[in-house]
Amino acid sequence: MNFNRMLTGMLLALLSLVLVRSAPVGPKTHILDEHNFETTIRSGTWIIKHFSPTCMHCMHFQPKWEAVASEKSVELFEKEVYFGEINCLENVQLCQLNMADSWPMVIVFRDSKRTDQLVGDKSEEELRRFISKTVSPAATAQRKYLQNSVLLDASNFTQSISKGVWLVKMYSPTCPHCQAMAPDWTKMTDELADKLAANEITFAELNCPANRKVCEANHVDGYPTVNLFVDGVYIEEMTARYKYASMKSYSLDLVKRISAGDFDKAPPVPEVKNDNRDWDDNDDDSDKAKEAKKAEGKPAPNAVPANANAAVAVSGEEPAPQYNVNGEVVALTRQNFAERTATGPWFIKFYAPWCGHCQHLAPIWIKLAEATKGKVNIGEVNCDEDNILCTKHNVQGYPSLKLLWEGETVEFKSSRDLDTMTGFIDNILAQPNTILSISDLHLEQKKNDVVYMLAYSSTDKGAKTKAALSHVKLNAQKLFQSKKLNLVTDLDVAREASGSAITDLSTPKLMVLKDGKVSLYQGSLTSDDQLHEWFYAERFPLLPELDRENSDDLFYDSDYLVLAVLDSMRGEEHVNSYREVAREAAIEYARTYGGSASRQLKSSVRFAWVDGNKWADYVDRVFRLKRADWPAIVIAQPGEDRFFTTDTKGTRIEASKMGIFLAARAAVEGRLRAQSTNSIIVQAINVGVGALSATFAMMFGSTLRTLATLSVAAFISYALYRRSARRGQGDGPLLVKGD
Repeated sequence: MNFNRMLTGMLLALLSLVLVRSAPVGPKTHILDEHNFETTIRSGTWIIKHFSPTCMHCMHFQPKWEAVASEKSVELFEKEVYFGEINCLENVQLCQLNMADSWPMVIVFRDSKRTDQLVGDKSEEELRRFISKTVSPAATAQRKYLQNSVLLDASNFTQSISKGVWLVKMYSPTCPHCQAMAPDWTKMTDELADKLAANEITFAELNCPANRKVCEANHVDGYPTVNLFVDGVYIEEMTARYKYASMKSYSLDLVKRISAGDFDKAPPVPEVKNDNRDWDDNDDDSDKAKEAKKAEGKPAPNAVPANANAAVAVSGEEPAPQYNVNGEVVALTRQNFAERTATGPWFIKFYAPWCGHCQHLAPIWIKLAEATKGKVNIGEVNCDEDNILCTKHNVQGYPSLKLLWEGETVEFKSSRDLDTMTGFIDNILAQPNTILSISDLHLEQKKNDVVYMLAYSSTDKGAKTKAALSHVKLNAQKLFQSKKLNLVTDLDVAREASGSAITDLSTPKLMVLKDGKVSLYQGSLTSDDQLHEWFYAERFPLLPELDRENSDDLFYDSDYLVLAVLDSMRGEEHVNSYREVAREAAIEYARTYGGSASRQLKSSVRFAWVDGNKWADYVDRVFRLKRADWPAIVIAQPGEDRFFTTDTKGTRIEASKMGIFLAARAAVEGRLRAQSTNSIIVQAINVGVGALSATFAMMFGSTLRTLATLSVAAFISYALYRRSARRGQGDGPLLVKGD
């Protein structure tokens, strides 16, 4: 009898959970999921809450959401504004697609396009203000101005900038650096837009993911980029820091430059001091030969490329290998995966046939194979048939798109349209840049915290130099580092870059510029093993900033990640001082234990810093650190889903060189108290499920038999319960024997 009571109690608990999860979520609120989302939001404005039923912030936000949705839904219905909710535990891939990585998150879609978002447990008044801004007449119609910036896109870009001086911010809405820059840009444009309009200076913004080809054609290779155009001609990239004071100073200086006539003359055409394309031993430099080459559509040896800032192609080397020569998708299985992917780059779709997003992607994937013919192999893995293979490659949802090259992997996380995926491949497998001047060098150092450089003589046409170029380029590509590889043939630039360590170009020299110093490569330029090891070891600075692009690499490339959480709102001097402290600790650790992979402690350790303001929700949710705790030191152990914030004494890790160094060593030695990256609720559920599973496994056998037994028992108990309830309705309380 007690056992029956236990089963009945379990059944009632399950029924309560079902009733809670299936209960209406608020008046006039639509329940959206992976099956109806795309068709539902095609027209009108949709204000959609993304949440998890186990999230405490979501639970606290729910009554406020219901109150506002109830109040506004009828009022806004005639304006074609609707409210919806998505349960992210039940629709994981949909929430990932919508980039809802923090709950609760209210996202606005207008005619299927994402336009705005509100993150966190906000008050009713904050939610009302957000909705009012979203559905205002200015927001529902196409606006010319947004925060005193003209909105540009592919349809109006060329015509708009054809007259006057235009300062255009080119950005991605999901880029953390762009998000951090936005308030300063808004403040600056609000203050100066009207004032500078008299000088025909206009501020503008261009969403690059939505207008990829426009950005690619206008010198954008990273976000954010602010470019200056005069009468439709690209002049320069804003060299000032993307902070309010610096951008304001640069913008005001434009007035002086206009008065001085700086923009009246045509921009200078960069001189091409060397043309690497002319490497044929039988070249004929006569005028007749040049004319013949022009007639064939080939550039003359001294011709200036149409895009003066584009990388100069290097030919004369051995021809690059061709991949995907037939432009077809290859079906990969456990039987052929290792053999087929052993060489060359592979862009692979891991999917399930029943997945709606996978079905939508299928025809696009075929077009992608055709569009990337000769560039990259395109493959697909059916995870229903090869679940073990998908698990091995850490597939968390469908479809998952991963670029693999001989063991190295980078995951594609952007929009799955043909142009975006093609751009991703072109960008990550890009050819090296060519640096023609010292100013080019400084610009490259400004853009990247790690800069690789191969210096060689353009007059050296020997086989060794050609082989060195081929091997260096290929190994940089295999590690997806070719965007940071630069080719130099000017001795003055090579000397400047190397700090005079290079005095001649008699043989090719490979170096890396990072952490304020230059390191020359000492191995063989034709040894793939040595080059691969060197590129891999040098791909991060000693203390990189954690961002969305490198977060996976930093977290999962090492056993421990020592992370300094800093507060950029307290000023640049504050950030720089603590960043230098963390850097000194990293230097000391590397000096003592031999680099990121500690030989003595036999664990790999990396150091990084993160702007807490950009990652506030993540830092709070995962590491339980509030703003008041910053600056803070966290030592993450990703492989074990745990982290450390206290030292051997149980106090917060001190943000000092010695405090960080000692804590890192103690963590590796197992002398620190760990915390789990899972929430308390998740931990409790895991413990509870584990205990129940173990108990019932002992009672009934295997897990499968346990589930089957519980299902049957629950059904029988439910039937008995319903029968008892019906009997008791007319006869008063039902007395059970033994009560």
